[in-house]
Amino acid sequence: MRIPRNCLLASVVLVFASLAYGQGVATGDLHVTVKDPQGNLVTNATVTVRDEAKGIERPAASNGAGEYTGQALPPASYTVTVTAAGFAPATAPGVVVTVGGSPVDRNHTHRRGGYGEPA
Repeated sequence: MRIPRNCLLASVVLVFASLAYGQGVATGDLHVTVKDPQGNLVTNATVTVRDEAKGIERPAASNGAGEYTGQALPPASYTVTVTAAGFAPATAPGVVVTVGGSPVDRNHTHRRGGYGEPA
């Protein structure tokens, strides 16, 4: 009776796999809107979020309209770095992402300048 034993084993594996999948990971989202000093959206920016405790960096996804999203971020304090051609780089430390709350929204105004200038 080898076939029923294999079916039972497969059933047990499927049950445990579905339970593990249902557990999920508790995460939060970060939304960043990048604008120039006149209030125009900056569509060519690069936005990076860095977990301050672990040092892990992730790029934020762009919708092509000056809005950037870091999704499924573990709860932590992040440093958000924004760079764009023709603008001075800028950094915002201490951006806290929590679980179950509203997505963190950051409006970021870039000042004109080159990459070598301080933010």
